[in-house]
Order: sequence, then C-alpha cells, then structure tokens
Amino acid sequence: MFAGPMRKTYALSLIDRFPPLPKGRPFPRIDPAELIAGLRERVNDPVKQDQGVAALCCPASFFYCVLHYKPELYVQYVIDLFTTGRARIGSLEVKPGMACRVYQPPKDKIAGVDWVALASLRASYNAILDVASVDDDIAARSRQGEVAKWFRQIGYAGVRDDSNIFVSKGRKEIEALDRDARASRDVCLFVHTNILYDVKNKLNSHYWNHCVVVDEPPDVRNGRISLNVYSYGEIMRVPKVGTLSVEEFSRNFYGYVSGQPTFN
Repeated sequence: MFAGPMRKTYALSLIDRFPPLPKGRPFPRIDPAELIAGLRERVNDPVKQDQGVAALCCPASFFYCVLHYKPELYVQYVIDLFTTGRARIGSLEVKPGMACRVYQPPKDKIAGVDWVALASLRASYNAILDVASVDDDIAARSRQGEVAKWFRQIGYAGVRDDSNIFVSKGRKEIEALDRDARASRDVCLFVHTNILYDVKNKLNSHYWNHCVVVDEPPDVRNGRISLNVYSYGEIMRVPKVGTLSVEEFSRNFYGYVSGQPTFN
C-alpha cells in the first residue's frame, strides 16, 4: 500500500516545521541536521530506512510499512521522540530508556534517524534489557507476535499472524501470503537469513532470525516461487537468479504477518 502525494507532502511539511529542541534534549549525541535530512530521505524513498548492523529487523519492517501507509505518522513519531523522548501512534506508546537515548550510533553502522525510530520501539517493549548499542543482539531482537501487535495498535484491520519461531511453514502459508499481498495487504515474512543469499538459500535452518516485507506479490507457479522483499535498506530478489521450489523456500520460511491499512 503506497501513500499518495498529499500524504507525502503533508509529512514533508511536518519536517519543515520541526520544533525547537529543548535544553537537555533526549538524544543528545545524534545530530539534528542529519536526523532531519534522514527524515526527508525516508519520506521520499522508504527503502532508504536501514537497520544497518543492528538486530532491528522487525521494527524496520514495521516502519517500512508505516512509511508507505501514512508517512506523516512516522515523521511525527520521530519528531516527538527526538524532542520529548516519547511518542505515540494510536495505542502504540514508545518511551525508550536512558541507555538507548544517550547512545551515539556509529554512522557507518546505522543512521541516527533509524536508531531513534527503530531502537526506541524495540527498547520500549523489553521488560528488562534496554537497547543500548548496535551490538545488543539479544536486547534488540523481537519476540513472536510483536509485529502483529504493533499493526493492531496503529489501526491496521484484520491482522493475521501465522508464524512460528522454530517450525517452518510450507505451501499453504505461501499461497496465503500470496493472496494477502494481491489483496493490497502489507505482508511481513519471518525467515532465516539463509534465504537472502543464493549460496545458502537451499540450506536447512531451525528458527527464524530475520523479518522482511513483501514488496510486490510473489510469483508462485508450477511449484516454484520468487519474490522481491525489503530488507537491509534495499529491495532484494529472492532468489537473485531463477526460482526456488516451494520445498526449498520452506526450509527458511517461518510464516508471516499481514494487515490491511485503514485510512479513517
């Protein structure tokens, strides 16, 4: 689902009216000019959002959908976080801890705007661990059901969660995600990263460790599949060349979450 030009224009106007920063601002080590430039870049091209080396794939997938759906929500969310240290979209409340906010993310590992948006969401839903570094692999990882919960909280309709952590999925779920993508629903897949690389995409895995977004309906025919997904700040073809059999794809596929954007 893609935002119309009026929504993008409104989102960009919010950036143009970025409020003054308070003394003792919540993210003191992130450059405001770079964050504002990054906001504009992501509204104009959501693919530019990139989790970098941080294990923030679920927040990245979620906000990639939001950027396409209602970019003004994303922009206001980042503005509120950067100026007040907290934000809300619908019933989704985000208030990252001190360790997340005072961290200075290395520019070659993740952009400041992506740290603010993605790490803040992840840190707010951890019961114990704060996300305090791009190297916080355990604290940064999402749990089963969280992406579906986030979609519901911001107003997506008919959210479906057909995913497992350790048990891979097969033909039935592939056909279901295909139907959902063709019905203009946003679809996030839970996969093992093997699936992104042609030298590994036929290997077996035992759990999901990555979340991607279906960029367009997959090509599923004659028992084979190929598709484009958003991941790591780019659109990737899976596989890069040719197709995978449904059985090969299923070795690294652990289900999906989908939801219907609403515009009320």
